[in-house]
Amino acid sequence: MRRTMSLLKTSASDRQHGISQAIRIMLGVYHGVQSFIGSTPDFKILTCAEQHSLLNRNLLGLVCGGLLCIVHESGMFDAPENELVFSLLYGTELTQHARSICQKLNCDLILIKLLIIALAFSSNCYMVDNQENIGEDALLLGTFRLFGSQNAYVEILWKYLIHNYGFDRSVHIFSKLIKQFLDAFSLSMDMYANKTYHRIFLDEIVKEVETCSISDEQRVAPLWGKQP
Repeated sequence: MRRTMSLLKTSASDRQHGISQAIRIMLGVYHGVQSFIGSTPDFKILTCAEQHSLLNRNLLGLVCGGLLCIVHESGMFDAPENELVFSLLYGTELTQHARSICQKLNCDLILIKLLIIALAFSSNCYMVDNQENIGEDALLLGTFRLFGSQNAYVEILWKYLIHNYGFDRSVHIFSKLIKQFLDAFSLSMDMYANKTYHRIFLDEIVKEVETCSISDEQRVAPLWGKQP
């Protein structure tokens, strides 16, 4: 990922190569987010169908949030030539919107990682209207199985905030960070709706989850003591 970032400025004058590098970054972010979420016990306990449903619901926003975190940490928008590369792929308006969100992001990476995990187990990040396949959603009538996981990670996040920043500042930091991620979700929806190659890219990578191998696909394990 760092090497790809370092190559961006050398490709700013080459449109096709620049787009290729930007897509490589998106692919790297996707695999990073999927691996990060997939390493949690709460994700592993879900059936393959439930894992697919969860990523299908939330991956759109999580990839965008993860990308903005990496862009912020790497300082990519500090160089105009790097910004130009992404403007080739997403246009000037979306790129400037992304830069604005990055500039406001809290720099505490532990806090951001905890929030990404908590949001990954949300049932409310359904950013894409996909009514034709709604009946195939394995979590349609079982989203309560996610709440125990989400509550646990939110509690860890809050305790981390209190320990490091105190109550008053924690309230401010938490509300500000939620606002920034909501802005990122809105940006991700614009990217998905208006950029065909971005939509095709995300649709294809979500399908990868369908091929996951689980020894007993029919087994439904209770999560946090709950039965579906």
